[in-house]
Amino acid sequence: MHRLLKLPVPILETSTCNITPNSTHGRFLRQISLYLLDEASMIPKYALSAIDKLLQDICNNNFLFGGKVILMGGDFRQILPVVKRGRPAEVTESCLKCSKHWRYVQRFSLTVNMKIQIEEEEFSQWLLKLGSGTLPVKPEDPLRGCIEIPEQCFLSDNESIVEKIFGGAEEADYAKRAILTPTNVDSLAINEEVLHRLPGDVKTYLSSDSIETDNLNEINNFPVKFLNSLTPSGMPVHCLKLKIGAVIMLLRNLDLKGGLCNGTRLMVRVLHNNYIDGEVLTGVSAGNRVFVPRVQLAPSDANLPFT
Repeated sequence: MHRLLKLPVPILETSTCNITPNSTHGRFLRQISLYLLDEASMIPKYALSAIDKLLQDICNNNFLFGGKVILMGGDFRQILPVVKRGRPAEVTESCLKCSKHWRYVQRFSLTVNMKIQIEEEEFSQWLLKLGSGTLPVKPEDPLRGCIEIPEQCFLSDNESIVEKIFGGAEEADYAKRAILTPTNVDSLAINEEVLHRLPGDVKTYLSSDSIETDNLNEINNFPVKFLNSLTPSGMPVHCLKLKIGAVIMLLRNLDLKGGLCNGTRLMVRVLHNNYIDGEVLTGVSAGNRVFVPRVQLAPSDANLPFT
């Protein structure tokens, strides 16, 4: 894996897409009649403007979104667009509801959660109340303004979350279970514990980090050892340790038609020097054996002054 650290391009009011009408992508987009935008609450309003300009350009008309139908799915009780060091008002200002396109949106509400089991109904309702801000809060100090977390969400001091979620589970059930963490640091710590519990030998993959710049001073100021210490969002760690039987997740779209997308989970079957042989656990290709090769990666947000 070659991790190329790249300066991100912010989405601004003047941002456009670099797809031309006569390109392969342009012809493909022109044939599509329905566009799906998932997790719409996280999409910045200027991204929607860029999509509008793109579709008008490739469809050669002045209709909203080129006359195409845009179906957006999401929940504004979830995470809004990320605005670095932004105040709450700036975050709200960047979301889709503040877009000039929002007045054309027709809203449909889903009423039944098809995924929850009967025993999860109570917790599902609690989550909805949490997102709506209707849960009762503690009136007395020192817990004034705090909410009460359900007892089933807690672990005792001597319990491990890994043992709680995966302990006793059959290999076939691994894809049905997951541990969500708020930060990458927590995720890496849990991954280490999971790996330690798996049988077999560890195989280590190291990234080959480099920077591209014409400034020799920057090369001297950012040595390879420093680059190795960085783990930007959406990137694997420099020192990736794996075992056969470990569950891994793709961080990039490798083969959309084959179901190898960002978020696809696989189980490691064989570890080779330059590629991983894995079994797909989720999606349309579940059960298929695929190869994940070493690839060149660049983070979407490195926050560094060089490519």
